Parts: sequence; C-alpha cells; structure tokens
Amino acid sequence: MFPLEKITGGTLNNLLFYISIVGLLLVVASLIRLKVRFLRKAFIPASLLGGLIGLALGPHALKIIPATMMTSIGSLPGTMITIVFSCMLLGVKKEETGAHALHDSVTGLLWLWSNSFMQVGATSLLCAVALIPIFNINPLFGSLFEIGFAGGHGTAGGMASLFEDPTLLNWSDGASLAPTVATIGLLVGILGGMVAINYGVRKRYTKILAEPAQGNDVLEIYPEGNRSASSNMTVSQDVVEPFALHLGVIGIAVIIGRLIVWGVGIVFKYKGLPLFPFAMIGGWMINFVIQHSSLRDLFDRATFQRIQGMALEILIVAAMASIQIPVVVEYWMPLLIATVIITVFMYFWLFWLSPRVFSHCWFEQGIIRFGAFTGVAAVGYMLLRTSDPKMETDAGTIYALGCPLMSPFIGGGLVTTMYPYFIKNFGALAAGLTLCTASIALIVVMRLFFWNRTIQKQQR
Repeated sequence: MFPLEKITGGTLNNLLFYISIVGLLLVVASLIRLKVRFLRKAFIPASLLGGLIGLALGPHALKIIPATMMTSIGSLPGTMITIVFSCMLLGVKKEETGAHALHDSVTGLLWLWSNSFMQVGATSLLCAVALIPIFNINPLFGSLFEIGFAGGHGTAGGMASLFEDPTLLNWSDGASLAPTVATIGLLVGILGGMVAINYGVRKRYTKILAEPAQGNDVLEIYPEGNRSASSNMTVSQDVVEPFALHLGVIGIAVIIGRLIVWGVGIVFKYKGLPLFPFAMIGGWMINFVIQHSSLRDLFDRATFQRIQGMALEILIVAAMASIQIPVVVEYWMPLLIATVIITVFMYFWLFWLSPRVFSHCWFEQGIIRFGAFTGVAAVGYMLLRTSDPKMETDAGTIYALGCPLMSPFIGGGLVTTMYPYFIKNFGALAAGLTLCTASIALIVVMRLFFWNRTIQKQQR
C-alpha cells in the first residue's frame, strides 16, 4: 500500500542537487526572459526557456549535462505532476453568478469539452487512415495533441512516466513527443492567437480593441510600493507556518490518492493506475469537508496556487530539458501534419462556433479558450488581455466560472489521462470515430439549446 524502501542520505542529496540544477536553469532563463525584448514580446515563459537551455546543455547537444544526470532530472515531472493535481481543487470556494454569465459559462464548457474530444478524435482518425499505414506510428500518437495542446507542458511532463512504464502505456517515445507537442501548442497559441486578434480587429470582431495588437509591454518586475500579496495568512504563525500547513494538506491529499489507488487495485485486481488524478480527488475530498465545517477559513486558495505553480515550473523545465531529440526528429512529418489539421480545427472553433454560442463578447470569450486549449490558461489570459487591455468584458470571469467543471477533467485532468488508455484498448479508428461523434453531438446540443438567434460577428 505504501512504499517501505529505505531512502539513503546520498539519494536525498542527489535529489536536492538535481532540483538545484533545475532551479539554476530557471533563474538563468528568468534573467534572459526579462532582458531579451523578443522573448518578452513573444510571451515565452521562463520555464520553457529554461528547459530549452537544459536541452541544449544535455547529452544530445553540448553534452555538458551527462545522460545519467539528465535521466534523473527527467524523472522529476512524474512526481511534480502529483503535487500539481493535488492542489487543483484545494481552497476552491463556491461562487454565485448571474443568468447571462451562467449561460455563457455553460456554452463555454461545451465549447471546451467538444474541442477536447475533437483534438483526440481527429488525431486518432488521422492516425487510423494515414499516419499508421504510412509512418507505422503507435496509435497512442492520437492522444498527444490533447495532452500537449489542451494540457500543456505540465500534463505532458506528468504523462511521461505513464508512457515509459511497460506495465501501463509502454510507449517511451510518447514521453519525448508530448512535451514537444506542448511546445508547438504554445507557439500556436501565442503566435496564432496574435494573428487571430489582429484579424479580429480589422474585421471589427473585437469588442474593445480597435487597433492591431503588437503585444503589450506589461510590468514584469514589481518595484517596492507597487506589489500585491501573492498569498494570505490564514492562521497565526504562533500555531504553525501557514505555508507548511498548506504543504501538509497537500501531503494528506497524496496519501488519500495512494489509498484510492490501493483500494482499486485490491477490488479490481488492477495495479496500473497513475497516482496524480487520484491525488486530485483526495484534494477535493479534503476541500469538501473543510468548506462545510467551521474551519472553512483555514485554507488560502492563493497559497495552494503558489505551491502548485512552483511544482509546475520545476516540472516544465525538467520535462523540456529531458526531451529525446532523436525521437522528435524521427516523428517530424506526423507532427507537422497533425499540427496543421488541429490548428485549422482550433480556428474553426474560434471563428465559426464562438459567435454562434456566446451571447456577449464572443471574440474575447473565444480567444481565451483558444489560448488555453493550444497553450495553457496563462496564454489564454494573455490573449484576452491583449484583446481587452483593461479587462472591460466578462470573458475572463466567465471562463473562470467553468474551470471547476473543466480543469479537473479535460485539458490536463482526469479524462485527459484516460484518453491514451481508451485508444490503447479500442484502437485508433474506434476511438477516433467515438470521440469525433461525441464532439459533434455536443455541438448539436449547443445548436438546439444555446444557439444565438442572430449571429452578429461585428461588435464595434
């Protein structure tokens, strides 16, 4: 049920050293990111840049970081993803909202779920009819774009251990391809999103922005006197350090997750379940109990987000730095073909579906989802901020309202982790047809119940 192996002091010192190497890469990348104007304009995150620096220093390029060390660094994402998922529902409080926001929140959820099904379904069908016969690739390739585009580097890195484990997915190439697809998705989200915004401005689709967007020079170093709290104290330090308390709660969520995995293994005689989705369930269980008790003020959502963000930064750097370059080169053509097709579908969801289902500020609501499901939520909000600099629309709030019914499941959640198993068990053709049908079915639901009576693309 629980690991009983003895961990030596040397092993812990090695772990500390490997994390220190990741930290060094992240700090160097942060300084470069702050000083190089091109990187600032392109909104390239320091964690991605740090991973690319590590990749350049690794055994496939400059050979400064040896292969054995890089292998150990590459194992960090499998652990960090458990911390990321544990925090996902901790500290979340129920919020009330109005009817119009509720309508667009529901349609936004259907937009995202149908898009998630499309990313896996279309790629799986592509595998079945072309990529497998021509390039002889693994059918699990069909799951990579939802993992990388919608899930981002965090999910891609976290899935690496599942792809590599011979008792689970048993496709080691997927561990390198998933972060690569996530990088491609980030570029599609940032560059493709900026192209979409400029096109939207010229066509008067944007509600607020009236001039072509060039990328905003936002404040990136906050001087003293212009700083806001990144988290809040919820308990006196005389009792316990608040950060340590929240870290302990995450630990309890992980323990509950291990108990669930152990219980499922006992009942169903199956021992191949990953820990991280069930650690999220453990976090939800803790949060549900606390939010319905007198201790509801004990948790600070922002503190959990800071811990989650720290783990995510380590995860991304380690995942990118440990990419197997020869594997990526081997798959360049299937990656290119699938990227073009999925990008076309993303633009279809943005420009065709969005104005038909969103009752207010359709472009802003579409662009935040476009960014989130090609890159990460931060890219979505960056694109929203570019098209709505003063955040005058409700697009950001409405997107956030739907997150509790989206983030735990798709775009890096529980359903995302199930897609590869679905493809493995039923094959690329059956999985592709099923998920494409599900995607179309959700669009039909939107057409029947949420379609706008008049479609007005121009908002200015």
